[in-house]
Amino acid sequence: MSRIEHQPRPTPTFIERAVNHLVELGLSASWTSHVDEYERVISGVLEIGNGQARHEFPAVASPTPTRADVALLPHDRKTILISDRVSSARAQQLDDRGWGGYVDSAGNASLRADGLIIEIAGKRNSDATAPVATAAPFTRAGLPVTFALLSVNEFFGSTPSQRSLATISGASLGTVNRVIRALRERTPPMLQGRDNQLLRTSALAQEWISAYTAMQPRFWPEERFTSEIWTSPAEVLEATLPPHALLSSEAAAARLGVPIRPESVLMHFDGDARARRELIRQGRLRKADDGMIRIRPALWTTPPVPPEDGTVPRLLIRADLLLEDDPRLDEIRSEYFGDDR
Repeated sequence: MSRIEHQPRPTPTFIERAVNHLVELGLSASWTSHVDEYERVISGVLEIGNGQARHEFPAVASPTPTRADVALLPHDRKTILISDRVSSARAQQLDDRGWGGYVDSAGNASLRADGLIIEIAGKRNSDATAPVATAAPFTRAGLPVTFALLSVNEFFGSTPSQRSLATISGASLGTVNRVIRALRERTPPMLQGRDNQLLRTSALAQEWISAYTAMQPRFWPEERFTSEIWTSPAEVLEATLPPHALLSSEAAAARLGVPIRPESVLMHFDGDARARRELIRQGRLRKADDGMIRIRPALWTTPPVPPEDGTVPRLLIRADLLLEDDPRLDEIRSEYFGDDR
């Protein structure tokens, strides 16, 4: 039998499907939710019985978790993820990041407890479609605006005007207005008052990181280069780079004093074609798929805050460290760049 506890809001369909798939295996299963912590994420308990014993699994439910979510959402080795579908790659990431297992609405599962082992993989939802970001702050056009808002608030403690956000991000005033309105109309709101005071900064930052890490490869793709001048990341860190090239990820962490030896150098570049040619000439850069130097287009037309020692804002360093998809960097991200895990 299955049981879904009565909640103030309806249980999401993907959770119901995941529970029902367990029932189809001859188990009893029930889901009890606790709280909607990050708008798209619900924590709760999945209880499973096999006729001999009942097992409670602390769970985090999110329909389409990103790589960032896998790293950032609070969890331990007992916590499982409930999702719309967990691919083999995502399952490996869950194991690498220290999760206890998962179930999904397609019928895949990996659960272990005393007297209970469930391992099912390779199933797909018949009606699965690619997730589409529809909320204005997290679209391709809105992400730079939300990034500017978060970065300026972290540095200056206030929300800039809509015109300033447009100037920083390069977005139209219409896009900025839609982002601000969407954040004000959230339940509960992210912005309030005449000055658009930012509320629940941590939750908004996590949503931004999740959206950015999912969209970056498509919308802000990087190019890789080798250099005839710089033969190691350390040599790049010692060089005087043009102001349009700001360091991020491991290189930025090293520049800011974190005890780490970066394996590559990631730059976000906001200059025009002429400035780009000058950077390539300075480092004698040549394109190479395995190049040590990585260059991505910047999320801004004007840096949202004064660069700290030639690095991007810390929110972006944190996101780019996640994009490295290296569990060894988790401690650095958490300790030095405000990870709230």
